[in-house]
Amino acid sequence: MEEPNFGRPIPGNSLTTHKPGDRPWERPPEMSTVEDTLRYYFKMLNNPDVIDDLMTLLDMGVPIRPIVQSIYTSGVMNGMHSLDVGLIIEDTMSEFLATVAKSYDIDFTFTEEDPANSKEAKNERRTTMMLQAAIERGEAQGEDDEGVQLLKQMAETIEAEEEVTQEEEPPMPVEEEQQEEMPMPEGAGLMSRGDM
Repeated sequence: MEEPNFGRPIPGNSLTTHKPGDRPWERPPEMSTVEDTLRYYFKMLNNPDVIDDLMTLLDMGVPIRPIVQSIYTSGVMNGMHSLDVGLIIEDTMSEFLATVAKSYDIDFTFTEEDPANSKEAKNERRTTMMLQAAIERGEAQGEDDEGVQLLKQMAETIEAEEEVTQEEEPPMPVEEEQQEEMPMPEGAGLMSRGDM
């Protein structure tokens, strides 16, 4: 019988291996006001090397919001400011980058989502649900007249339009990465205890 290996860290060990305050985000932030934090980031963003790299990202199609969120999240993790201050300055930093992108003649987006499309899709779902409810109500009352038939035709038309829209959207290219799967030795799985 094999001896159990007790040399591994126990679950939750990472939560107790350091003293409170050892991590930068556990200490009081270096900047506590919005003004100081914005001044810090604007000074950083006025560096030509930094702004050129960020504009390259925007030119490649990366939206502004994820860039700004990663910048201020990094500041929180390094103990520069609190998360609250980061959330407050997000819009101002986004507008700053948008203004710089306009001066570089770069087409940019703030987010991946298109609010017009999401609102339109929500309205279509609501219309479909209302049509289905009206059809069910008419059928439950035993009515199969011209009105119910018209509602059914409308529902079929909406479903057909949704199918056409889904077919028009090009699928995202999937790069398949082929890896050689190595057989796992018996008793070496994630939840395995081995031969205890």
